[in-house]
Amino acid sequence: MYEDGYVELQMVGSEETREDVCAARPPSKCLSYSTGRFKNGAIGLRNIGLTGCFNPLLQTLYMNKDFTDILCGIRGPDDNVPLEKRLPYELLTLFEEMQNSKEDAVPPYCLLRCLQALNVTLLYQNDVAEVFSTLLTLLLQNMPNPHLEDRLRSLYSVSLEERLTCQQCSYQSTSHKDLSSISISVPHSKYQSKLTLERALWKYFKSQEMKEDKNYCPKCERHSRSAKVTQLRSLPHTLSIHVKRLSKKNGSRLQKINRTLSFPPVLDLLEVLDPEHLPEEQDTTPLYTYRLFAVIAHSGTANVGYFCTYIHCCKDGQWYFFNDSSVCKVSWDDVKCTYGNSSFHWGVTACLLVYVQSDVK
Repeated sequence: MYEDGYVELQMVGSEETREDVCAARPPSKCLSYSTGRFKNGAIGLRNIGLTGCFNPLLQTLYMNKDFTDILCGIRGPDDNVPLEKRLPYELLTLFEEMQNSKEDAVPPYCLLRCLQALNVTLLYQNDVAEVFSTLLTLLLQNMPNPHLEDRLRSLYSVSLEERLTCQQCSYQSTSHKDLSSISISVPHSKYQSKLTLERALWKYFKSQEMKEDKNYCPKCERHSRSAKVTQLRSLPHTLSIHVKRLSKKNGSRLQKINRTLSFPPVLDLLEVLDPEHLPEEQDTTPLYTYRLFAVIAHSGTANVGYFCTYIHCCKDGQWYFFNDSSVCKVSWDDVKCTYGNSSFHWGVTACLLVYVQSDVK
């Protein structure tokens, strides 16, 4: 059991794996999202033993048209391209199979074979943000041309600037980071008071003293306390927020914190963050309003459970619940059940929130 994970799982083999299934097909035009039982492309993924966050993450990527449009820009691979270089093609092949399938669910055998060639371990159910970061990094490394790589990076990459100020001499140092998601922690609360995403984001960016770590100050020539301020350098089109709910309290075993954290269907960063935390003015005014697109949630404890995802379909404006092979229509009230509740230790809690830029508040 890893500290950043939820639960261990065993991979189950299948006799249905065949070489011809994994043969990459040349890409077609952009996905139409007009097929399946709901006529919007929504389809299940078969559970083949990796019942962690892998299927929900794939379904979240598949239903994001901005992401699939980038994949559809690649060309069919040469026959000599090794398997470990074909991740974008295998992912597109899976999405095309999901688009064209007459079944309620398809198996992701080809993609798993490719990830195994890249030494990506999926036998353990790691944290969803970790899996997402790994997939995004591998896709960026294997995109067939720089233009598609730049599009993918601008779609998901969160660019941050961190300023550390020495508490002794006021010396300031600056560093830049490009992340796949912003990670906010849900701390323990004696009285189990409720949190909001807006408040958690504000605390993430505001000035705070680094109590646990001492940083080396070249002016003082020693390690000293520092205060950190975080600023957004640029805004991605798709903003992913990782909700960290695993913690070790006073050296005890890993625990999942079920404290309530509410999140809005529309997130306006102008109303959440101070001006000093937002990107500096550029040639074009960035969009600060984001609409909630997907919620990947975990049900269970720190040691056992499963993942699912709720996705807002842009085609019909409805929310859908994806649980491996099962897909059904749900309401916003169902999505709000992932806020968490300290009284329900097995309850569903959101662990990755995916927002997309919108010009409509």
